[in-house]
Amino acid sequence: MTPETSGMRVRILGMAVAALGLVLIAQVLRLQVLDPVVPLGANGGIPRVVAVEAPRGLITDRNGVVLARNVPAYRAALIPGDLPQDAAPRREALLQIAQALRIAYSDIEHAATTGLALIDPFAPVLLRDGLTGDDAIMVRAALAGVPGTRVETAPSRLYEPTGALAPVLGYVGALPSERAEALVTQGYALTSRIGLAGVETQYESQLRGLDGRRLVLSDPRGRELGELGADPPTPGGNLVLSIDLRLQRATEAAVARGIKQGLSILRPSSAPRPPTIPAGAAVVLDVHTGEVLAMVSNPSYDANVFERGTPEAVSALFTDPARPMVDRTYMEVHAPGSIFKPLVALGALEDRIVTPQTRIFAGGALVVRSQYDPNVTYTFGDWAFHGSVDLNRALARSSDVYFYEVAGGLWENGRETMKGLGADRLAQWARAGGLGKPTGLDLPGEAAGLVPDSAWKQRAIGEDWLLGDTYTFGIGQGYLTTSVMQMAALTAGIANRGEVPTPRVVRGVERHGAFTPTTPRITSRIPASAEHLATVRAGMGAAAGDADGTAATGVPNGVRIGGKTGTAEFGVPYPDGVYDTHGWYVGFAPYDNPQIAVAVYLEYGVGQTFAGPVAKEILEAYFAQPAAGSSRVAR
Repeated sequence: MTPETSGMRVRILGMAVAALGLVLIAQVLRLQVLDPVVPLGANGGIPRVVAVEAPRGLITDRNGVVLARNVPAYRAALIPGDLPQDAAPRREALLQIAQALRIAYSDIEHAATTGLALIDPFAPVLLRDGLTGDDAIMVRAALAGVPGTRVETAPSRLYEPTGALAPVLGYVGALPSERAEALVTQGYALTSRIGLAGVETQYESQLRGLDGRRLVLSDPRGRELGELGADPPTPGGNLVLSIDLRLQRATEAAVARGIKQGLSILRPSSAPRPPTIPAGAAVVLDVHTGEVLAMVSNPSYDANVFERGTPEAVSALFTDPARPMVDRTYMEVHAPGSIFKPLVALGALEDRIVTPQTRIFAGGALVVRSQYDPNVTYTFGDWAFHGSVDLNRALARSSDVYFYEVAGGLWENGRETMKGLGADRLAQWARAGGLGKPTGLDLPGEAAGLVPDSAWKQRAIGEDWLLGDTYTFGIGQGYLTTSVMQMAALTAGIANRGEVPTPRVVRGVERHGAFTPTTPRITSRIPASAEHLATVRAGMGAAAGDADGTAATGVPNGVRIGGKTGTAEFGVPYPDGVYDTHGWYVGFAPYDNPQIAVAVYLEYGVGQTFAGPVAKEILEAYFAQPAAGSSRVAR
């Protein structure tokens, strides 16, 4: 810390102490002169202002199920100014405190002689928190008569135990040291707790209440003799999430099963490979409002660890190679694979690259000659032979060859026989669909992903953009990366006639019996005609509805939907050149009157084989009675 920073902190804290002093003087004058009520036996007592922390607001799901509540906890604090002034009794008091709290004597001495103790010796310094009721009784007994200590009740958070909600809810903790100075100027006490992740931090101002104060008289040893007056705290507002806990739990179970089944694609290898980290994610959105009805990231964590866990348990969360603290629905990005194709189709229709009737022969692979050496050819494979297909059939069967040519065109014998979108125009359409930038989700740390173009490659890699780059871009691979949340929002936009909603996890704030809803926002509008949007929806309907459509595995019983699968290569190739794959699925339902969009991602798997059944399970849970349909997306 620089001298300037240290001096600024001293000045700010000094101002805070002076302000409290003015409040104290005013209260003493009011209570002792205008309305003197002094407890018996308090003559000679020292008046002191004691802060009373306001309860944080509750966090509930959309149906009122409490997900985060306040429960009483206990903590032990040191009041340096109440310690004996003489060296011997002071040392004896510190030794008793250290023994009772099982804290090193040097740590107690440090707390009593540094930081805030130098500026306001009567401000409590936290020594140990998370005490149980039994612990508090024993510590109080052990410290009875020991000056300079206080065991006090403090609010503690208790979170709904389902782990997959932890990144959404977040957690609270002590003021971060790097922000403490600024927060004190905003009215926080140095002992305050603040939201540090999830909605706890995003909506801190709504959840945080207004602290109260007690004016007390205490003896020279810091023991309270009586209360002169009180200004009670004002509780924070209650946060109502858009999450439906019942659907959330069903989604958690479906994703967990999909992750387990997707691992079956892993192959034995004689060569060393990176460690396997099973993971997956899923999002369910209201297509009209962007309300997040469920969002699951697996693996996850229990937010209660930050309230009741050991320091070792907390540290383990941040060092775990599976990265449970990263919400894979919006903090992490991957190549989307073929779930990107509906947007490619839309751009190609708008730019008149194709019509719905344009047919391309998809014979299992596209072979092209090198741009620089006509004696060299490159093969861009397809996952199957499809024959001559039009746009609808290409979406239904997820033909790679069709979208290679739509994206990059086709050159034969030095002549362009089909014009494609091209890399830069493809990038413009990707950005028009909301990719390459955060969706605006009301949670911290959202990833933007990457939409590449020729200028980006030259700038970032120092190489020219090649035709092969455009081909892989056209099927959602190569340099393109997106999040699960982005693909859910894009799918909602296609279902919602081009209006891409801003995802949000908070419906509103309830305070003093009044509910203030958050306002739905449209992130962007895909600049496409209603006719072309309908053509793309029809292709997704065929993918889910045709007997050989790749998205048929995601169709719930009794409901017609639009869907699209994706399988994207990643990682280190096996000795035979084959890669592991991510499995993706996006869909909207019902087809004729869309209510929700779903996006599923599996770290390992195939879209049709593994991600599709996960989506089916989620959709069936959504449409299941008694909490089906419009009652769950009531606006």
